[in-house]
Amino acid sequence: MKAFIIFILLLTAESICYPQDFAFNDKFIDSTINTFRQKWNIPGISVAIAKDGRLIYAKGFGYADTSKKELVTTNSLFRIASCSKTITALGIMKLIENNKLHLDDIVFGEKGILDDTLYKNIFDKRVYDITVRNLLNQTIGWPQLDIIGGNDASYALHTPIPSEASDNIKYLLQKELEFPLSTGFRYSDFNYLILGEIISKVSKMDHEEYILSEILHPIGINTTIPGRSKLEERLPNEVIYYDYNSELSPSVFDTSKMVPMSYSYYMKPMISSGGWISRPIDMVKIILSIDGLNNPPNILKKETIDLMTTVPANIKTHYGMGMYVTNNNWFHEGEETWGTSALWFKTAKNVCFAIACNTLPTINGTEEEKYEVMKKYARELVGLFPKSFEKITSWPNINLYDNYK
Repeated sequence: MKAFIIFILLLTAESICYPQDFAFNDKFIDSTINTFRQKWNIPGISVAIAKDGRLIYAKGFGYADTSKKELVTTNSLFRIASCSKTITALGIMKLIENNKLHLDDIVFGEKGILDDTLYKNIFDKRVYDITVRNLLNQTIGWPQLDIIGGNDASYALHTPIPSEASDNIKYLLQKELEFPLSTGFRYSDFNYLILGEIISKVSKMDHEEYILSEILHPIGINTTIPGRSKLEERLPNEVIYYDYNSELSPSVFDTSKMVPMSYSYYMKPMISSGGWISRPIDMVKIILSIDGLNNPPNILKKETIDLMTTVPANIKTHYGMGMYVTNNNWFHEGEETWGTSALWFKTAKNVCFAIACNTLPTINGTEEEKYEVMKKYARELVGLFPKSFEKITSWPNINLYDNYK
């Protein structure tokens, strides 16, 4: 249903660098994005950049809808795929700050948060020891299953299609862990699917409603919202997603109907792991709300942010809680099928940027060949700006957020 790159490979990202130290230059950013867009044949891109809490650059490139020649603007909405995990982590950490949840709370079983009878059929008894911390840090050896958003769980459980979040979790709990808890890193959408269910259970609210009311609206973001599944459900200002080679797939709602792959799956169970839509200017503001500078005011306490940006010491990983952390840089990237790619990145020098694209480039070929191309694309996406920004000695004294609601 969707393709995710193993983001640890991105730590060696390629970078296009400024030739020498000088002032921030809009034309250099424009040129870099246009070159990247043309190389990878991306219909539309939106970019936002902030320094020390101030939005200094925001621009759209190319088309939100190629057939109607509708241009991407800074208000264009994109699916942000796995960048959604950062939003879910913020919701969990807010519950922890409010003493409604603890990192070492057990998740499943009679003494667990999700003690529902729905989740009583657990195959591997080690699952009873899973904690909220394990889910956030992705230190659970779930088998590699790419089924969220599809019908696999419903077929296995004989429940109505499409599969809801609870169906996917029930299906997962019938599987065996592939390594002991807290001994290794395994990136899995299931961890953040489960965290979304925890938010709902603890807050007594739908988890999307909780995120909107307790995280996004308090920091002035009203345009980051849960994504929709079907093309006809496209929201105002939302781009169209372009699958590689115009690939079609059976609709998850009616398997006899072939639709563009990006519109073939069920977004609702994916929200907490990869289903929000947003603008890059909003994605940047979300990270500014936890950057420690309090400009704008931070939504979490410093000690909470420190927890999120600390990686487990006993295993080989760069994943904190809802983000990758390396050399004091924070980031998360995401892809869905062939129709979406997105990134947010905060440097150690308090430059934060976000990029969203309405396709995920690949090639014709074997799955291995496609994967290699996507890895190269991902490295280049992550590497577009960080090293270049290190060379800048002068930044604009403006704040474009004054122009946005």
